[in-house]
Amino acid sequence: MPDAVSPNGIRHALVLGGGGAVGIFWMVGLAAGLRAAGIDLALADRFVGTSAGAVVGAMLAGGAELPSLDNRPRPDTTQAQPNLDAFTEIMTLAATPGLSRAEVIQRIGARALELQVGDPADHIARISDLAGVSDWPDADLIVTALDTTTGELQTWTRTGAASLPEALGSSTAVPGVFPPVPVGGHHYIDGGLRSPINADLAAGAELIVIIEPLAHLFPHSPSDSELGGATTLSIIPDADAITAFGSDLFNIAALVPAYEAGVRQASEAALRLKAVWPTR
Repeated sequence: MPDAVSPNGIRHALVLGGGGAVGIFWMVGLAAGLRAAGIDLALADRFVGTSAGAVVGAMLAGGAELPSLDNRPRPDTTQAQPNLDAFTEIMTLAATPGLSRAEVIQRIGARALELQVGDPADHIARISDLAGVSDWPDADLIVTALDTTTGELQTWTRTGAASLPEALGSSTAVPGVFPPVPVGGHHYIDGGLRSPINADLAAGAELIVIIEPLAHLFPHSPSDSELGGATTLSIIPDADAITAFGSDLFNIAALVPAYEAGVRQASEAALRLKAVWPTR
């Protein structure tokens, strides 16, 4: 008799969290190392990607070729010049007491628009080039962003108004670092401001694997525990990976070390996933 499938048809979900440029490279290295060990994360029934995780989720769901140790990702494709003063100001707004989360996001979005940190089209193009895919995959991919007009979560899918490059651009639009991305008359910013992982979007799966580059920096949101009784397995950076990341999540010099740390951690992660992850 075949195993029972969850009511929504999702057995294995993959949740990929935010992490800046170093998080992207660490997750890509981890995925490449896992694939070399016989564990293919692209076999998930649902992908939930937030910020950096949206980029890696699009790569996996879209069948993009993962770089190998001999063909590492190009560091220059994620080059950014963060305005640390602007980012600090945004984080201060995020801690404003007495406001609802929607009101906080609206304030952050309004300030991010005023800062004029670049052309959204340039950011969209850079992120799309990094992901290596430009069309929505047939796979079940959810990309998270926040609507600066309403302050609410926006979940982009292949049936939504955003192209995949627009969705990835909006999910990675860290306020104060990258510009809010316009889609359909609204502007959107980084989905990580709601939660670093937005794991509740995978609720109903039997198994949820959560890959979380910034677990050492940001706590989960209450919604991340609303998983419908799913079994969860988390993969987070170890101490050596955190050292490789450094304090600047967009530091070009840290990208290859972050990738190599991900490849190294894949050996231990593969042992944990071997008995529970699907095979072809």
